[in-house]
Amino acid sequence: MQCPKCDGEMETVSEDGREAIRVDRCRDCHGLYFDQLTREDLGLVEGLAGNLDTGDEEKGAEYNEMVYVECPKCDRIMDQRVAEGEVRIRFELCTTCHSTFLDAGELREYLSDACREDFEALLPER
Repeated sequence: MQCPKCDGEMETVSEDGREAIRVDRCRDCHGLYFDQLTREDLGLVEGLAGNLDTGDEEKGAEYNEMVYVECPKCDRIMDQRVAEGEVRIRFELCTTCHSTFLDAGELREYLSDACREDFEALLPER
């Protein structure tokens, strides 16, 4: 699978043998692709955020302004989800298959106390 942002090679990341949520990480930009990420999945992902989101947030920020990001799963243009709260939240979500792409550093930031509630509200329900 190719990264929807930088076209780098994606590798499947499996933590503690968990297969409930498939996460792929780009070898180049370290962005994270979730096969499906819903509000209910955040509890599973929360404890793994530091191990999954290993990229440099400055490198991830280089891709913040990309508008047309194609879903690697279904080839549709992903929707930009945005919340302008205490911290600006912006990520890509495919409204067809519910796959999600987060730039490097965004998962750690969005699961922080300052962002968690706004981030969760932008995700679909299972």
